[in-house]
Amino acid sequence: MKRFLLIGTLFVLFLIEGTVFQVFAPEHYGFDFQLIPRFVTVIVVMIGMIMSPAYGVIYGIGFGLLHDLIYTDLVGVYMFGISVAAYIIGYLSKVFQLNWFTVLILGLLGFSLVEFYVYELFSLINVTDLSFHSFFYDRYLPSLILNGVFLLIVYYPVKQLLEELSESRRQENQAKRRNFL
Repeated sequence: MKRFLLIGTLFVLFLIEGTVFQVFAPEHYGFDFQLIPRFVTVIVVMIGMIMSPAYGVIYGIGFGLLHDLIYTDLVGVYMFGISVAAYIIGYLSKVFQLNWFTVLILGLLGFSLVEFYVYELFSLINVTDLSFHSFFYDRYLPSLILNGVFLLIVYYPVKQLLEELSESRRQENQAKRRNFL
């Protein structure tokens, strides 16, 4: 049941990113910067850190593909970016003792990997003409702060959910091994 709670939460966050959050977008109110919520990316990177890199890749493929199909003309950009970021950060997290600070730093590193990858790819194929200066100061830094604050807010409940899911999967695998032997 908790597995469906995780998928449902990610789906609701996906909807919030593209619909509800756009009502509060600062560019609609005359500000020069953009806030790009990547809440699903942040949670998928946390899945890679807390559960395992393999689960991060699976969720990254699913929700990245959903993002590609709905928001972009190129299928596979976000699917690849989110999956690779979850994989890299998932394995990198094995080196550190995970607490709120390391999860924040690694989560923002995963967010940054996706953002820079997408920006560079879109610049390379001329999908965007946004200068790097504008991207960095008007889009990336405000979005980094937004997603960092989001990660701090959801850290404890998401960590608890992911640890419970991880433990229940571990118990299921042990029971299957005992029944097999």
